[in-house]
Amino acid sequence: MNVTIDIKLLGFALIVIAVLVLIVFLIQLVRKLLVTLDHANKILADVEVVSEIASERTQDINGIVGDVAESAGALAKAAKEKQNVIQATTSVVKAVVSVKNAIGGDEKDKK
Repeated sequence: MNVTIDIKLLGFALIVIAVLVLIVFLIQLVRKLLVTLDHANKILADVEVVSEIASERTQDINGIVGDVAESAGALAKAAKEKQNVIQATTSVVKAVVSVKNAIGGDEKDKK
């Protein structure tokens, strides 16, 4: 029994097999790409949450710095103008309360 295969037919068969293998590899590549995109979307969502928290904390710290600067200014003014000690002490207490609230706010967020 002799089988003759034409070279043209053999080349065409090899090309069809190569295309089928390429399609299988492309399907696997697309599957892995979809998984990677899901992970990237989760990471971007986490980054958005973290940047929002950082923005809030920055605004809180900005307010605290403003309160402390105001208290320091009041102390300097009290020293220059010899204001009464009660007003200067009140300014210091306000600054300490602002710092305490900022630290206490972090503890509330953790709970």
